[in-house]
Parts: sequence; structure tokens; C-alpha cells
Amino acid sequence: MRWRKPLLLFFLCLLWSLCLCTKVAAADTTTSGEEFPREEFHDFLESLPPELVEHLPPELFSNNQNDVAAGVEQMSRFSYLLSQALMALEDRLGACLQTLAILVGILLLSALCRAFSVGGAHRNLQGAFSFCASLVLLSGLLSRGIQSLQRVEAFFSSLTRITAALLPLMAVLYSLGGNLTAATATSAGLSVYMTLLEEWVGRTVLPFCAICLLFSMLQSLHPSLRLGTLLGTVKKNYTTLLTFFMMLLLAMLSAQTVLGARSDTLLMRSAKFAAGNLIPVVGGSVAELLRSVSATVGYLRGTVGLCAVLLLLLTLLPTVVELLLVRLTWQIGAAVADLLGCDGEKKLMEEFASLHGYLLAAVCICASVLVLSLGLLIHTVSAIG
Repeated sequence: MRWRKPLLLFFLCLLWSLCLCTKVAAADTTTSGEEFPREEFHDFLESLPPELVEHLPPELFSNNQNDVAAGVEQMSRFSYLLSQALMALEDRLGACLQTLAILVGILLLSALCRAFSVGGAHRNLQGAFSFCASLVLLSGLLSRGIQSLQRVEAFFSSLTRITAALLPLMAVLYSLGGNLTAATATSAGLSVYMTLLEEWVGRTVLPFCAICLLFSMLQSLHPSLRLGTLLGTVKKNYTTLLTFFMMLLLAMLSAQTVLGARSDTLLMRSAKFAAGNLIPVVGGSVAELLRSVSATVGYLRGTVGLCAVLLLLLTLLPTVVELLLVRLTWQIGAAVADLLGCDGEKKLMEEFASLHGYLLAAVCICASVLVLSLGLLIHTVSAIG
């Protein structure tokens, strides 16, 4: 399935970022916390959804870096992540089970009506029953589908706010390590990403879903219309175009950040070489001091980077659980419709399940870019080192 690749890509990016954070955090675990960007970090926390902020460890809201590191360590525990996943599952499982029960009831009623209207004389009556069942089923699908669309739209809005809050935070973290060019490049890249997310993804996801739903309704209510190929083409091209844009954005962000970091490192080493030759005694002390500051900045980046990656995962988790559960509901409903011989209802629910799979792909593609940008932040070597 095409939607599984973006989901796998997101978790691979997440694993890569977590591994980078672990390596950086293992380098040095003692810091005074004087360099901690308190204001920018608190602005980042305020950009998160309110329902997520309520469950965060209180240490994250401290002004001391060591306390924040303790909160990040608590968030990275398996028990904490599992509890958040179970909480998201519990909040949405009841509604999906209720929807599934209603779907099965409608399908059973439709099958019974068809069974009593078998025969040539009742063929028109059988078609009327099928049409009415499709309309009732469609109303239930639309009401549940609108909730999923609202969830996806809210996630894109949250992702835009998070990106806007990350811009100053990442700029400060790069600047602390002397990576001024990398800070400028990353800010420019994330600004383009935020604009693309707001102006293109946010404004096209609802029309895209509306077109797919319209095609599905027409094909279900009028089986002679063969719109399956056209519907599949629309969905595949939308996700392909989204992947292409995000790939270009990620290539630009990676190239500019890496080249900027190399340029900053070369400039700083030239300054250190000049200081060591012009001021032999003081130059050695300056070099040792810069190495100590570089280790502190690396630990700071690892702490904040790991925190941002985990918070992004926790923000994404409810949306992923919502889409997976709703998709599973439609798939089970389609299987029941197939058992009862309701072919029109089966196609309709299969199309809804497929649409939720493509929505899941769009969500994971957009989130992967932000995770990879945080991985670049963690991986970039401090210029002052």
C-alpha cells in the first residue's frame, strides 16, 4: 500500500533523530544551564495543542536545562510513550466501535430487505432498498469522515504553529554553536516549509477529499459509472506531488544547512589558528574554552532536539490513531458487506478506507520533514568546537 511507505519513512526519521540525540547526550551531561534559551523554548511549548500540554512532565516548564533534561528523560521512557498511545486509543476507540455497530446494523437491514424482495417482480423494489441503504450508509460515512478531516486540518494547523515556534529556537541553538550561516539557511528553509504547509497543503487537503468523496458517492449510487480509475489517479497524483515538493524542500534544507555549517566551521578554525599564533599563551586557553563551550552546546542541542522530536511524535500520535482506527472500521464494514452480498456498500466503504490511507500518508510526509530538520540540528557540529 502506498500510504505505508510515508508512515515507515516517518518512523525511520524518528529513529534516526533519537539515535543522534542519544549520541550527543552521552557526550556530556553537566552544564550550568546559563545558555539555555528559556524564552524561545517556552514559546515552543505554548505552540503545542492544549490537550498535549496537560500531560507533559512539569520539569519541561523549568528555566533550568538540567530540569528540562530530566523531563525529556521521563518523556523518552517506554511506559510514558505507551501510556500516551493507549490514552489516544481509548479516546477514539469507543466512537469507532459505535460507528462500526451502526454500519453492521445498516448492512444487515439492507441484506434482509434484499432477501425479501428476490424475484423478477420485485427487482425494482430491491434496487430501491439498495439505493436507500447506500444513502443511509453515506450519511454515516460523511459524518464520521468530517470528524477525521477536522482532525487532519487541526494537525496541519498545529504543525504550522510548531514550525513558527521552532524558527527562533533553532536559530538560537545554531547561533550558540557559532553556526550563523546554518542558522540563516535553516530559518529560510523552515519558512518555505511553513508557507508550503499553510498555502498549499492546508488549502488543498479539503478540496482533495471532497473530490474523492464525490467520485465515491457517484460510483456507489450509480454503479454503471466507472470512476475507479479516475479516483485512483487523483489520489496517487496528489500524494506524489506532495512527496515531490517535500523532497525538494528537504534537499534544499539539507544542502544549505550542511554547507553553511562547513563554512562556519572553516571560518571559526581560521580565527582560532590566528589567535593561537598571534597570542601563543592566551590562544591555547581560548581553544580549550571553545572546546568546553562546544560540548555544552552539543548537549544543549541534543536535549532540546530530543524534546522537540518527542513532542512532535506526541502531537502526531492522536491523528495517526484516529486515521488508522477509522480506516480499520471501514475495512471491517467492507468485509461484512462482502459477506452479506452488498456490493455497492462494499465499494463505498473501501473507497473511504483508501481515502483515509492517503490522508495518513500526507500527514506523515509533512511531519517527516520537520523531524529530519531537527535531526540536522542535532547532527551539525558546532563551529566553535
